[in-house]
Parts: sequence; structure tokens; C-alpha cells
Amino acid sequence: MNKLGLFGAAAVATALCFSSDARATGDGDVSGAALDLVVAGTNTGNGGSFVTKAVKDALGWSSSQWLYYFSYSTLSAARWYEAITAGTNLVEVDNINDVDAGQIFAINATGSYTGHAAVIIGEPIDITPPSGFYTPYVTGTKQWALPIADSTGSEHGQNASYPDSRRSSSGFAANVPGTAYLRVYSDATTGEILSYSWSVTSTNDANVFDQSERPFAIGELTVSP
Repeated sequence: MNKLGLFGAAAVATALCFSSDARATGDGDVSGAALDLVVAGTNTGNGGSFVTKAVKDALGWSSSQWLYYFSYSTLSAARWYEAITAGTNLVEVDNINDVDAGQIFAINATGSYTGHAAVIIGEPIDITPPSGFYTPYVTGTKQWALPIADSTGSEHGQNASYPDSRRSSSGFAANVPGTAYLRVYSDATTGEILSYSWSVTSTNDANVFDQSERPFAIGELTVSP
């Protein structure tokens, strides 16, 4: 995998130029289905609901097919996390070298936090010094900007190089599908994924959460159309 990354800001903008007619529904392309929802501005609901819609569209499944495999009409972020960690129709990805487009990033619900889920739409981009420096820096780790598509009420930062597509001169458009970046930290030696941040931006929204604070998981579907 090319760790310089596939999805810079220009690549995300290019992806958004494609309409849903550019790909066939039901071909198993989860990242493509997610981008279709972004282009169409489809109101899916946030977090797990967006991911459910993208996966269901990619697989081309009816509601009865979906219920057969996943038991619920829609999966919340917490249920996506549970499905990944339990190995229910997904296999967990725990090394940064294995992260790729079409996988699901899910943050479990903890306390008052309801969790979140997103579709990964490109390879992780290395932003570790000297190629980049975004505080907070964690000793012994590498940092990655992870391109995602999701629906959320909270902006993923305002970094010009790693933007949230819902930001414009008039402000942030909340609760609609868009593309953005999470930040992921991995062990500098082994590549094990250790923690994440909501944003690449070095502001208060860049708090770093490990598995003890906000459990999260990345999963790849093991079912096909």
C-alpha cells in the first residue's frame, strides 16, 4: 500500500465530481456507495445510519437480506463496533498497513457519548514528522490522516490540507453526508493501531482517545453481493 496516501484534498474533490451513475449499485464497493451518498446529499441520519445505508447500497441487498445477516434494520455506531469486534460479517483490522478504502471505522458508545461510525474512502496518509507535524504528538507513534465519508453534526476540523467538505464560507453544514479526515496513531515499530483523534487540526477537537477511553475498531466486510 502506498503510504503517501491516495486521498489528498484534490483527490477528495475529484471523487465528489462523480455521480452515482458512475458505478453499479450492488457491486460491493462500499467506499463508492458512501461517496454516492455524499454527492447526492442523501439524508441518512448520522453515524451508524450513514454506514448502514452505504453498505446496504454497495451490497444491493433488500431489507430482508440485511435483517438476515445483521438482525437490525440499521446498525448504530455501537452495533457496528460490536459487529466488528465479534467478527459478525466483518473481520477486524488492527494494523495500519492493512487499512484501506471500503472498511468501516466504528467508535463504541461510552457514557454520554453515543459513538460514531464512518466509511474509510482511501489509504491512510503519513503525517508523522518530518512529513508533517500536528499536535498532540505521542512519543513512539506514527500519525496518519485517515480519509472518511460520514454524516455528523460535529466538524472534523478546518485544516486546509485535510478539510471537511461540509465547511464553506458560510459555515459548517451539520448532519449531512460529507468527506473529512480522522487522525489515527499507530505504533512506530509494529504498525499496531493505538488511538485516534476526531480531527487532524491542532485544536481542542484533536483530543487523542485510546482503547481504554473510547473503544474503537476498524472492520472489513466478509460478506459479498
